[in-house]
Amino acid sequence: MALNNEKWPLIDAAREEYPAVEIRPIAEYEEEDIGQDGIFAISDGWRDGAVAAVLRGGTNAWAVLELLAKSGVRDITIIHLEERLPELGELFLSTVVAPANAMFESVTIIWRRDPTIEELVHSIGADYAMLFFGAPLAHSELLPFYGRIRAVYGGSVTIVRGPMKEIEIDEGDEIYSWVRARTFDAADFSLRAVLKNYKRKLGKKIAVLLPSLNEERTVGNVIKTALEVQKAGIIDEVILIDSASADGTVDVARSYGIPVFLHRDIRPELGSHRGKGEAMFKSAFVTDADIIAWVDTDIASIAPRFFYGLLGPMLSNPAIRFSKGYFARPITVEASGVELGGGRVTEILARPWINAFMPQLAGYIQPLAGTVAVYRDAFMKMRVPVNYGVEMAMLIQAVEREGLWATCQVNLGEVKHKSKNVLGLSEMAFQIIQVLAEMGDLYGDSRQNVLRRVYSAHGRFEIGTKKFATIWRAF
Repeated sequence: MALNNEKWPLIDAAREEYPAVEIRPIAEYEEEDIGQDGIFAISDGWRDGAVAAVLRGGTNAWAVLELLAKSGVRDITIIHLEERLPELGELFLSTVVAPANAMFESVTIIWRRDPTIEELVHSIGADYAMLFFGAPLAHSELLPFYGRIRAVYGGSVTIVRGPMKEIEIDEGDEIYSWVRARTFDAADFSLRAVLKNYKRKLGKKIAVLLPSLNEERTVGNVIKTALEVQKAGIIDEVILIDSASADGTVDVARSYGIPVFLHRDIRPELGSHRGKGEAMFKSAFVTDADIIAWVDTDIASIAPRFFYGLLGPMLSNPAIRFSKGYFARPITVEASGVELGGGRVTEILARPWINAFMPQLAGYIQPLAGTVAVYRDAFMKMRVPVNYGVEMAMLIQAVEREGLWATCQVNLGEVKHKSKNVLGLSEMAFQIIQVLAEMGDLYGDSRQNVLRRVYSAHGRFEIGTKKFATIWRAF
């Protein structure tokens, strides 16, 4: 085995199925050196620092993974250019995604849409000390390919060819397949004429319902924006559902001439409870629309894309019956300034729970996001918790009853809205756990509805309790 750099951390074979590996310096490469068996690589040598693999799929991409695993890499970043042919996407899933998850402790896959591989490498090169590539199809293309990469990248380049063997292409991991096929961007649906044509062909009535509670500052702009999309012919109704706001929210809404309802006054014989889920449940009684969309009224950065982006997948694809928005959410944290991302309960509670107990939902970027659209007939079959668990409950039931591929997610851009403090997040998380536990039949005989907080400071203890009953609504 001829290594071109003594620093290369090639380890002894840990698995019997490891093929033989040969690594040559670029200057020593000859086409006839490449055999039919084993892994052959040309390289500028090993460099300490971040490593990434730029892969399309196939035997050579798989060989890159084998070489990196044999070189002691445990955490891998894979960068993949979007493929135009569906078969190539399936090849990537089956020969890269599936084996990578088996070989490495953590896998990060980044899909890119750069026009060429040179532009991709130029864009990412500064972030990595080494880049690995699968070799091109023909031996004669290898050195020209190396030259194209070297012209735009200053780190170490390694190009790998695998054994000449046939591989089977399957669908790979369903979650990755779903993410690629059912994740959209609002900009994909920004042409009015196209959306109106889809809506005409679909022949469905659409209502946008706006839940509100003390949103005097932002509700006017949300309504104004929704009416703009309605005027464009994409939606048919805009309705406010208020939860007894103590400020001027209702007056502002009525000034725009839209229907305004207090959720406690809708079907009063059914009683009334506090909570967003209750408002969503009651709202179904004030419209006969075929598709119902809910958009929060506390969004300071509201834009038309929130409405046409959320509805676009359902208008363009009749098989999609449930659409959930996701966002970039910059939040202000007093102790540390601006923190990009948000979704703290998602990352600390919902995502770990989903991956442990409901992996079919693992492809959802923000499963707790409250901007959602669903076919009315599907919603009327759901059980609806009146509290903060409503988003998770709806998502779970949509996937269970309609099927994962009948659901989708849409990037609606950036959201700026009020953020809860840690205590508020704790209460929110507790209510979500209650809903998840009940839906998973995890309570048994020990149902708990009391959140206890115990604090210790300055030599004294403080104990507080707060009850959160989980109430379910059904149509």
